[in-house]
Amino acid sequence: MPRFLEALDATIAASGRRVALVAGADLAHVGPRFGDPEPVSAADLERIGREDREMLAAVEAADAGAFFESVARDDDRRRICGLSPIYALLRALDGGRGVLRRYAQWPDPQGVVTFASVIFE
Repeated sequence: MPRFLEALDATIAASGRRVALVAGADLAHVGPRFGDPEPVSAADLERIGREDREMLAAVEAADAGAFFESVARDDDRRRICGLSPIYALLRALDGGRGVLRRYAQWPDPQGVVTFASVIFE
């Protein structure tokens, strides 16, 4: 990833323009559909939401290291599929602060997928 990030930085700098970076990625994937033995309970949804929001605080702070650590802390138990694109975006940002615009969960009997939108201006 370091070479990708270096190339991205060089491309942005060479453009001489303002650029928009977009990381399209889901967050958690939990439940039998994703390999867990048990269905997702209401208590699980609450825990997942709490853990996602803690992780998103690092995203809002544009802190790539804290974001990575928040996923690694539990060995990626929630299967954050957006780890790579979100991490790359945070590394490419030159500081700033993001604002969480929306967080939601898409539960069904076999699992839950979570997602959010964070905007950096």
